[in-house]
Amino acid sequence: MKGFNAKFIDELKNKCDIIDIVKSYIHLEQKGGSNFWGKCPFHHEKTASFCVNSVGQFYYCFGCHKSGDVISFIMEMESLDFNDAVKLLAEKVHLPIPEVEYDDERAKEQKKKKERVLALLKDSALFYVANLKTQQATKHIEYIVNRGIAGELVSKFGMGASLDYQGLVNHLKDKGYTEDEMLSSGVVDKKNERLYDALAGRLIIPIINAMGQVVAFGGRLLEKADFAKYKNTKETMVFSKSNTLYNLNAVKKLKNEKGIDSIIIVEGYMDTISLVSGGFENVVASMGTSLTKDQARILKRYTDKVFISYDGDFAGQKASIRGLEILKEEGLDVKVVALPDGLDPDDVIKKFGKESYAELLQKAKPLIDFKLDIIRKTFDINTVDGKRKYVVEALKVIKESPSFTEQEDLLKQVRDITGITYESLKRDLLNTEEKPQTKEKEVVPIFNDNVGDKVLMAERFIIYAYLFNKEYTLEEDLEKISFSTPVFAEIKKLILDRKANGETLRFNDLYELISEEFRDELSRIAGMHTEEEGKFSEEQYFNGCVKTVMLEKLNAEIAVLTKQFKEETDTEKRRQLANEMAKAIARKNKL
Repeated sequence: MKGFNAKFIDELKNKCDIIDIVKSYIHLEQKGGSNFWGKCPFHHEKTASFCVNSVGQFYYCFGCHKSGDVISFIMEMESLDFNDAVKLLAEKVHLPIPEVEYDDERAKEQKKKKERVLALLKDSALFYVANLKTQQATKHIEYIVNRGIAGELVSKFGMGASLDYQGLVNHLKDKGYTEDEMLSSGVVDKKNERLYDALAGRLIIPIINAMGQVVAFGGRLLEKADFAKYKNTKETMVFSKSNTLYNLNAVKKLKNEKGIDSIIIVEGYMDTISLVSGGFENVVASMGTSLTKDQARILKRYTDKVFISYDGDFAGQKASIRGLEILKEEGLDVKVVALPDGLDPDDVIKKFGKESYAELLQKAKPLIDFKLDIIRKTFDINTVDGKRKYVVEALKVIKESPSFTEQEDLLKQVRDITGITYESLKRDLLNTEEKPQTKEKEVVPIFNDNVGDKVLMAERFIIYAYLFNKEYTLEEDLEKISFSTPVFAEIKKLILDRKANGETLRFNDLYELISEEFRDELSRIAGMHTEEEGKFSEEQYFNGCVKTVMLEKLNAEIAVLTKQFKEETDTEKRRQLANEMAKAIARKNKL
């Protein structure tokens, strides 16, 4: 059972109400008895097609066809493996976690390695924190004081100091960590057969994931040099830049305790720390890289409204547009905080105070206005060529707006900037060709719904009816129904085995019992159960499905007997085969 025994998983799922768990991530509304509906957290959609069933304790999205139980929901939302998702849920409901049991030696070894890496990173963080309290950390302390970082923030963010190349390596060796474990953690590197602290001499900022685990470190140079002033430890089995947001652990806690209506995204750790010091706690940093789809989806779990607060440098703003588009594509309401040229959020807080930054937040521009500002700065409208190019690019952006009112307002802005009449601009807008679709479209799984495969559809409905304990199934003996589709044969066996032990197989149990290759079938069945009832007579349809399956079995039996009869030369055996054929045909005629 992927590391935990079946009894514990059953107890956990009984204690976790999937409605309460899902509601802590997305808004749900009850419609139709046991069904709760909301916008799918796994793909962007405008109308709610994500259904959570309180009786069956599972979810299904009619848009992207994802389905699962409470454990798979947490796995998706928190980007966790099965065992970590189980641990998180167990902590939520205060259920003691048993020792993990592994059948697969490789999985056991991988889990052990991951746990060792996390332990090593935690020990490294404590080592760096202790260093900051020593006399050797004078330069680190000077830097902290000069940046105006209060002592409480130093503790809050777990800041520390790397003093030299060898101190951390020796400390980890004393703790019993191997060379392979040190290198796997990313905090130690190797050159000329010699291990050394990858962030030697820097001010250390631990990077903590949403689960509160140290997964990497950032290091800030204390003096000017020819190489990067900020450096992260390399990507590892526990750290990926593309799906990590700095300070997300604190934002998650804030959301759970007080609630948040938006998140501010900045470029670096120091901007984050500075904004928090100014009272803006709902802030994360994008690890100094362009925003990714994974990061956008993570943000979507916590809020629908995002403020981008990057440096006031034009080149940096222009380069960030693609990242902002990614946020918009994921359905987030994106606004851009316009900072004075050459300043970052940290500068604004220090030079003008938190009130000034709060005003900039209030004046934040929608993404489309920001894009027009970038275009305005790109071209010199004092030249004929520059003005024409500006108008062409501005109209392409305005064309993206779905609102005619917004288009009109933006056209008036372009008119005021260029002096070209509104009527001319509007005519050109109407004649503007649609911009070619160059952005990647997310591939949403589309079911082959097997229309025309009468037997497969019949078998699916029969299994659905038994799984959800429909009253009309009591008239039929499941044991006598043969399934040609492997997954349905497997589910039939599970139902009968549980019944023999005086138990009932719940539909959501199958997410742990059925192999990954059959997940699509579980989603189809989930979709059948969440559809509106009363559209047709289920009992009548069920009886028809049973007849279809039995006819298929008898036809196959008759075909085999016919073939054997034709090939047989022995008279007595031919007589026996003929009798069997006659009985099979008689059974068929009775159906």
